[in-house]
Formats: sequence, C-alpha cells, structure tokens
Amino acid sequence: MFRLFLAAGLPFLLAACASGDTGGYRTNAAPGGPSVISGSGSADGPMIAGPAGCAGPISEYQQIIDRDAETGSLNPGVYNRVSTDLEPVKRTCAEGREADARNQLASVKARYGYR
Repeated sequence: MFRLFLAAGLPFLLAACASGDTGGYRTNAAPGGPSVISGSGSADGPMIAGPAGCAGPISEYQQIIDRDAETGSLNPGVYNRVSTDLEPVKRTCAEGREADARNQLASVKARYGYR
C-alpha cells in the first residue's frame, strides 16, 4: 500500500522540482549562459576520488542528476543546489571516510526525492 502511495505521489514531487518555481529563492542559473552540467567528468561518468564503496554510489547519483538536468526533468536551480550539496560528500569520500560519505549521500538523496 505504501509503495502504491509513493509511486502515485512521486511524479507530482518531481514535477514540482522541474516546474521552475523557486519558492521565493533566487537561483544563480543564468538563461543562455553556460550549461549547468559542468565538470561532470568523462563520457562514462564523473571521476570521484575515494574508496569504491562511496565513490561508486556518488558517481552513479551524479550521472542520474546530470541526465535528469539534461532532459529537463530537473530544474537548473535544483540541479545547482544538489551539486552544491554533493561537494562535501565527495570531499568526505576522497578523505577515505566511506561510511560517513554514504550516510551524507543518503541524506542528499532523501532531501531531493531520490532513493
């Protein structure tokens, strides 16, 4: 029952993210400026430093949000906020603190409706 509720509500949540409404917050995305997808790594995915136990999941999530932004499913302002929130997670992973990085990644995913 919960999964059905979650599956029915997820499209509305994602639509709200892609609607362009910033809820009164200003974004730094400049129309016609450089792409919001910058520094995402190679064609195979972003290069994330650190142990595979955290670098792999971070890289996978980065690919997902990059793809969502490229297809217009993720608002550029939201993409920029997610990317900003991922920076400390990447640093934690690069420092070798795998468990901390995975916990931080789970928090970022939950904050933006990904699992």
